[in-house]
Amino acid sequence: MGVAESGASHWLRCQLNRGMFSDEVAVTYPVEGRTICSVFVPRSDVRGEPEANGVGTVRVNVLRLGGKKWAAVLPTSDRAMVAVQESDLSEDS
Repeated sequence: MGVAESGASHWLRCQLNRGMFSDEVAVTYPVEGRTICSVFVPRSDVRGEPEANGVGTVRVNVLRLGGKKWAAVLPTSDRAMVAVQESDLSEDS
């Protein structure tokens, strides 16, 4: 079976921090434990406030392998990918 990108947007639970510029946010995944990925993303792709409790969500596209959610494509200029836990994903609403 091949890898396919899901058509629907999902939200990935992550740690939020202030970016270098006002229109970006630094997102770190996962929220707890050893950091797998830390990138800057456009503010428009984030729900939550870095100034609040630091936990929020970032809009991602999900790659599936054999029907299972396998990785998330982050909204970075190079479309960074990170392996994710399905429990950290929620549907777009």
